[in-house]
Amino acid sequence: MQEVDIPLTRLDDEARSSLGSGSELGGSELGDAALGGPELERTLGLWSGMAIVIGTMVGSAIFSAPGLVLAAVGSVGMSLALWVVGAGVSVCGCAAYMELGTMLPRSGGEKEYLDRAFPRPRALLPFVFSLASLAISSPSGLAADAVVTGTYVLYAATGRPVEHAAWAQRAIGVGVAVFCAFAHAFCVRAAIRLQTALTLGKVLVLVLIVAVGFGSGLHAGTRGFGDAFAGTSGHPRAYASALFKVFFAYSGYTALNYSIDELRSPVRTLPRAALGGLAATATLYVLTNAAYFAVLDAEAVRGAGTAVAGVFFGRALGPLFGQRVAPLLVALATLGNVLCGMFSASRVVFSAAREGYLPGGAVLGAVSRFQSPLAALALTCALTVLFIVTPPAGEAYAFLVDIGGYPQWLFYALAVAGLLVMRRTHADLPRPFRAWHVANAVTLATAAFMCVVPFVPPESPAGRIPYWAAPVAALAFMAVSCGLWYVQVVVRRGLERAHKGSPLFQ
Repeated sequence: MQEVDIPLTRLDDEARSSLGSGSELGGSELGDAALGGPELERTLGLWSGMAIVIGTMVGSAIFSAPGLVLAAVGSVGMSLALWVVGAGVSVCGCAAYMELGTMLPRSGGEKEYLDRAFPRPRALLPFVFSLASLAISSPSGLAADAVVTGTYVLYAATGRPVEHAAWAQRAIGVGVAVFCAFAHAFCVRAAIRLQTALTLGKVLVLVLIVAVGFGSGLHAGTRGFGDAFAGTSGHPRAYASALFKVFFAYSGYTALNYSIDELRSPVRTLPRAALGGLAATATLYVLTNAAYFAVLDAEAVRGAGTAVAGVFFGRALGPLFGQRVAPLLVALATLGNVLCGMFSASRVVFSAAREGYLPGGAVLGAVSRFQSPLAALALTCALTVLFIVTPPAGEAYAFLVDIGGYPQWLFYALAVAGLLVMRRTHADLPRPFRAWHVANAVTLATAAFMCVVPFVPPESPAGRIPYWAAPVAALAFMAVSCGLWYVQVVVRRGLERAHKGSPLFQ
């Protein structure tokens, strides 16, 4: 094939002045000189960056998780309170990541921050993060969203929630994952435009839910707010279970930290796009949950399972629009979430491979002639499909959320701890954005709660999957990753042998 001239990206002036050169950049000790080779273009501005944040956050959870949250905590009032708490904790976490991202404006997210904050043992934490993100957190979240897309496609096709159709939902989910990977691999600019359009569509669907909910509430009176806190659970395990679902809905505010190299003027754009996208999403989430309970009583929300939005529209708008058209709009919304998530997840694989954290860097770290990380997208898609087809039917969504959320909170805690360490060890680094002390404390305290309480037995165990399965599986994988780190980094000297910018596929 004819060789394609792919322009090299450059840090904007602020980023360059704050980073310096060589190993001080974080990540690989090889420095910028080793980063020669094809790079991804800077195609993201403020609005497209906000679209990625909102698009990554607004997905299956807001249309599916409210019933699971209510079932866990027992009351409407506490359910709504947790969505507000989730918003506050997410703002605190976002502030920490904005300080990290503007201080070290390079793609890779936690991989870059942990390597800079905790350099010994060399690259251990970045390596474990990369494998956990690659193999657990990212594909499990994408799989959950893809399965819910299948749920709502079937709802639109039949006009009602479809029971005992788990494999049909999964088959549609597999098609969704493959489509999103294909779009980002071969139609990069078109895929970005599509995900921006679907993000706008998702926002409009949420606005429609809010308008319909409050309109119905004013007309017929609210259904779900009577004695709002009656039946509230007092068991800590119930709140951990509910919060995993809530925080899954809010996850995505760090999406741009993994693709900073594709942001125009990243030091200026990152805080505005991330905080702006989070604020808009949090407002819509709280109002959407209130709208659900304005139309449906608590039993209807609890009994809807992962099809809350479908039941809501059916009750409020009747059989045609409510049970056919609206579920299809929700399916398109969750499709947009998979599209945005596939974009961010593949960039983690791409960056880790280029730095030598993963074997096969010449392939996984290659930029194709389509200006995309083709092999990284293919691997992300394959793992997503694996997570779609393997969990037990009927419990897949909750398990996928829990197993993906556990390592995520471990690394949130380590990233914020690393930020505090670097304030002491790298006090000279410019910090265009500085997180508040209380925000860091809230994030660390929440992470401790989310990592410890999942091991507390529930009051009434249910389902075929043990309550401890998700955290134990996540911890076991990270323990195995430590052994793989020894092989890849110490024995094979993967960081020194990293082949960055292979012209493969060109």
